Amino acid sequence: MKTSKGNAGCVIIHTGWAITLLWDRYKLLLVVGCMLASLPSFAGSLIAWGSGLGTNVPPTLTNVVFIAAGEEHCLVLLSDGSVSAWGNNSYFQTNVPEGLSNVVAVSGGFYHCLALTSDGSVMAWGRNTHGQSTVPDGLSNVVAIAAGGEHSLALRSDGTVINWGKYSDGTGYLTMPIPADRTNVVAISAGSEHDLLLKSDGTVSAWGLDQDLQADVPSGLSNVVKIAAGGYHSIFLTSNGTVFAWGRDNSGQSEVPPGISNLVAIAAGYQHNVGLLSNGTLVAWGDKGEGQTMFPAGISNVLAVAAGQFDSLALIGDAPAIPALRAEDAAYVQGVFSVSVQTRTGKDYRLEYKDNLDDPVWNELPSQPGDGTVMRLSGPADVPQRYFRVREL
Repeated sequence: MKTSKGNAGCVIIHTGWAITLLWDRYKLLLVVGCMLASLPSFAGSLIAWGSGLGTNVPPTLTNVVFIAAGEEHCLVLLSDGSVSAWGNNSYFQTNVPEGLSNVVAVSGGFYHCLALTSDGSVMAWGRNTHGQSTVPDGLSNVVAIAAGGEHSLALRSDGTVINWGKYSDGTGYLTMPIPADRTNVVAISAGSEHDLLLKSDGTVSAWGLDQDLQADVPSGLSNVVKIAAGGYHSIFLTSNGTVFAWGRDNSGQSEVPPGISNLVAIAAGYQHNVGLLSNGTLVAWGDKGEGQTMFPAGISNVLAVAAGQFDSLALIGDAPAIPALRAEDAAYVQGVFSVSVQTRTGKDYRLEYKDNLDDPVWNELPSQPGDGTVMRLSGPADVPQRYFRVREL
């Protein structure tokens, strides 16, 4: 079989191989036990990279507020509560059901899609060979959804989780009901054949196939705020902005680059990961054979990220500026680093970089005087992965 696959003030929705975070600075509030009252008051544009049909973002697409990626397709939620999809349509997974409205979240699996509406109900379409698109009768009070390989997950307002569809062990497909003791769940994420559940006490529970130990949660996990299940690996983010990974590691997807910190969101693809830093920039690691970890140089003001089989997707805020970075904020990026900074008159601003956080000295680029407007600072071209920071002098 070809496989691919709370931050303060918000609860994170995990969407299959994609995780999207709408920062609390945008006042999005989704609390377990209640529905999303309204869509965010902001919208952004999309940037995709890697390979496959999922990278063919419609050029006229605007007002995006939520993103998700499947195997070779992507789907997004627009500010009016409607859904748009593109990419591989071999099982009509990009044919959004006519009349679908009032949607608050979307998720993409191998060849099927899920949508959560404001009344707590779930819609599904696309491939249904193993029942992954047959929503259980009477399913209600849903607050989060996740589409896996050939199965689907739903988190209900009482903190319990239900699944449908089947899981592949490589030789056939199995029905694997989630044990009844999986309670007090606040977030869900579905991988190819396994699932991650984040509980209210900050611990993680896993379920599903475990051929690469992707469901063997490391002991001692605590203070976890975000989870993401990839093809056959798992990653999680703790409250201090540190990310960890386990499971299959054939492409380095479970080897977190040293020094990564200040993450606010994570997305797990088939064999790669994308992280969103607190300054609106990105970091990525794992399989890069199709360019899925080589995000565009200078990308900034990112609001959310998603990862598919061989592609990645970012939602970019329409506002071009981010607040000035603190001196201790360091972004670990590859290629040209460019950041927009809101300057203050009478202050100078300088971009600095070094190859390792342990290096005692930062390399300094020429400083520029601030005049109260937005200034763009860029690093040297054609560099390997380095740590960058902005200093207000």
